[in-house]
Amino acid sequence: MKTYIISKTMTHLINKIDKLLAENYGDKQLIKHRDPVGELVNTILSQNTSDVNRDKAFNRLKERFPEWEQVAEAHTNSIKAMIKPGGLSAVKAPRIKKILNEIRNGNGRIDLSNLYEMKPDEGLKYLTSFNGVGFKTAACVLLFACGKEVFPVDTHIYRTSKRIGLVDDKADREKAFETMNSLVPGGIAYRLHLNMIQLGRKICRPKRPLCGECPLNKMCKSAFKI
Repeated sequence: MKTYIISKTMTHLINKIDKLLAENYGDKQLIKHRDPVGELVNTILSQNTSDVNRDKAFNRLKERFPEWEQVAEAHTNSIKAMIKPGGLSAVKAPRIKKILNEIRNGNGRIDLSNLYEMKPDEGLKYLTSFNGVGFKTAACVLLFACGKEVFPVDTHIYRTSKRIGLVDDKADREKAFETMNSLVPGGIAYRLHLNMIQLGRKICRPKRPLCGECPLNKMCKSAFKI
């Protein structure tokens, strides 16, 4: 990630946003979800689907193949059948199988505990070296499984951060990721990430956002203009 010089004004703004969202959606504390390999597979399964369908696909996969070694050795069609509820199984099944085998080839076993010792930038570089793993997926693994202070930018955060004015309107996903990770101070990444997702789902929707109900409408450059 690139390093940006952040003004006191932007630091004050991001802290104010975090405070207002925490007051409305809760002061969330990090509880590590699962091991890094499980988090990686789970996040791949989450792409272009709902949380419910993602969880259904992940649980079916683990019920059929309790060990990651079994998934790596399984026929792609078997993996595909298990993760079908998550959608795009024809893409996700070979991707998961290939990544698990690459992890084993590189580490001698299917294990990502080496991430705990890496700095966030190192972890991002390592994870995004796998085909199909972008910055958002890598950041989720580092934050949710390893407790690293990395801020994932999903679809909701990409939209809301632009509307609020935190990210330039013309920024692509990678630029938005770099910008938000330069803005978010240590200690609030987990809470702010989840609360901005809630904001995007409930209020700052793609169409017909509920600006009148938004806790950030007084500081949002797009409020009532969309």
